[in-house]
Amino acid sequence: MSVCAIAAMSLALPAAAFAQTFEKAPSFNAAQIGGIVPSGENYTVRSPVRSDGLLRVYSLETPYGETVAPGDQMAHMRINELRALAQLEKVSSSNTFVTALANAGLNPLKYTGRLITSPVETIQGTFSGIGAMFSRFGAGLNNAGKSQDGALASLIGVTSERRTLAATYGVDPYTDFPPLDAKLKQLSEAAALGGLAVTGALIAVPGAAGIVVSNLSTANKLNNVSIEDLARQYTAAQILDLNRKKLIEMEVSPQLTESLLANRNYTPIDMAAMVAAIDSMKTVQGRAVFFDAAAAADERSNAYFMRRQAELLAAEYKRRPAYQHIVTLGGLPFLVAKDGAFVTVAPLDALSWTADTAARLEAFTKSRNELVAKSRGEIRITGKASALAKKQLKALGWTVVENQRG
Repeated sequence: MSVCAIAAMSLALPAAAFAQTFEKAPSFNAAQIGGIVPSGENYTVRSPVRSDGLLRVYSLETPYGETVAPGDQMAHMRINELRALAQLEKVSSSNTFVTALANAGLNPLKYTGRLITSPVETIQGTFSGIGAMFSRFGAGLNNAGKSQDGALASLIGVTSERRTLAATYGVDPYTDFPPLDAKLKQLSEAAALGGLAVTGALIAVPGAAGIVVSNLSTANKLNNVSIEDLARQYTAAQILDLNRKKLIEMEVSPQLTESLLANRNYTPIDMAAMVAAIDSMKTVQGRAVFFDAAAAADERSNAYFMRRQAELLAAEYKRRPAYQHIVTLGGLPFLVAKDGAFVTVAPLDALSWTADTAARLEAFTKSRNELVAKSRGEIRITGKASALAKKQLKALGWTVVENQRG
């Protein structure tokens, strides 16, 4: 966010905002972050892990190059993809697979061995970009998904063999991670050309698929179909049609619907999980507002953030179904309860009171008070907040709930 933008925002903030004490966003020892396995067969999480006031920003060193994962949620996804990739490489090098290729009349050298692709481009910087997305709420609608030429063609080219293989290993068949994308393509082509059953030679390493935690699982269903079954059995076009149908039923405008479906920062599976989650909140009005916010996702990490927030909001609704509306405050979706309380559940893992974070959270407060004077609310996060952040938010009428699970 530019200095000018922060200055402009500050003009609308209460005078108390200028008397604050700010803190530096903390760093973390990778080995001490709950739920994060700091190293595996083909990756190491660089330590310390920096944060930007909202999310931890992970740097993973891999044989394919360095990749950056903003936030615990995306780090989990990338680590799962890397673990799946390690197992798939074992499969492609196994004697069972090599023999199966030879029996099918294919040259094993073309399909086996460790696949080293072009290095993953390293994302520079220490900021996640999610905070800036709140400021761009609604601005990305007309340009969503238009910067990735040929993306739809690549989705259509995903084969049934690839879908089955990816779902077996718990990864998105439309993954944006280049090494995994290349390995899935390699093995699924071998299966198609050699007539190999994905459930046979392509799972030749005993227990290989079992150690990978699925990135696909969700408690919500789209048209009564689980997300894992969608990934395994449905084509991209079929998934997009299901998403379109549900969006229209939720009174999302045709223009916004088509822009969302064209936004390749979301995979079809991400979109299905997000749409299914919001669709599950049947008694909540204004659900289309969530997708206005989702349309502002102009980076892959921001899109994944919005998918995970949708799933977290749906889980909160199941716990306490008294919510009546969805609104956005400063670009972030909030649920509104019958008693007027504003509640959001967001995949924020390291909330600290930096100048930039303070400006954003005070913007949420200003928007809340413009809707309902002297209102209060809850900010539920998947991680933890600093003592200073909790103190300042309490003064602004927010209760912080930590370690929220979906």
